[in-house]
Amino acid sequence: MKIGFPTHPRRDILEEIRWIGENGFDFVDLFLEPDRNVPEKLEIKKIKNALAAYALSSVGHTAWNLPLGSEHKSLRRAAVQLVQGYLQVFAELETPKVTVHANWPSGLFSDLEGIKYQLEALGEITEYAAPLGIMIVYESLDTRRCTKENIHKILSANKKLGFHADIGHLNLLGRKPLDYLQFFRARLEHIHLHDNDGHRDLHLPLGAGNIDWRELLAYLKKIYDGTITLEIFSRDKEYVLHSKHVLQKIWQEV
Repeated sequence: MKIGFPTHPRRDILEEIRWIGENGFDFVDLFLEPDRNVPEKLEIKKIKNALAAYALSSVGHTAWNLPLGSEHKSLRRAAVQLVQGYLQVFAELETPKVTVHANWPSGLFSDLEGIKYQLEALGEITEYAAPLGIMIVYESLDTRRCTKENIHKILSANKKLGFHADIGHLNLLGRKPLDYLQFFRARLEHIHLHDNDGHRDLHLPLGAGNIDWRELLAYLKKIYDGTITLEIFSRDKEYVLHSKHVLQKIWQEV
């Protein structure tokens, strides 16, 4: 298991990397999106040097709201082009995996149409990413359309995609994260951990919500030894460090 933490897209990325490195994380989850961390504003050499200074590897993360599943073809095309621009940056940074997110059209359009639109966009993205040495991982969101069945249809149709299990998202709308881990274990490539109350996407510290971390981590340890990002949103980073301690402690005990 490798534990990482994300950069904040509206803060100085070098300062973010410094904090992550000084606090003993294994990798950086590079959240590249507006307004500060867009390709034209990034100094690649300085970022590479900062990662190397702390012996940090990286995974990548694109904006959650890119309209890859929009009913508007022009918006899908624009979203694909944006992702391709970020992939060039991730390739320069030697980042092997990059997250893109589920996205659905308006309620006038069916789930099957949304799947079709996403697959068109994702097909272009995975084809573009492959020669760059990058795997695209697909993260479901806190929507009613991000069902196990719909995710399965997308992953089955595009074998180049990995599955990104965001445990907080999978704890909403009556879903059970453990079910998704079991079902998609063969495609599991990255994980985000954060807690919530089962109703709202709160990105709380581990143990502050209703997720049974001991049960979940006991199963996860049996099937997975990859990257885990603590996607905890708190001004006080002590909550992040506490969650890191909780994760390490439970992982050792189970």
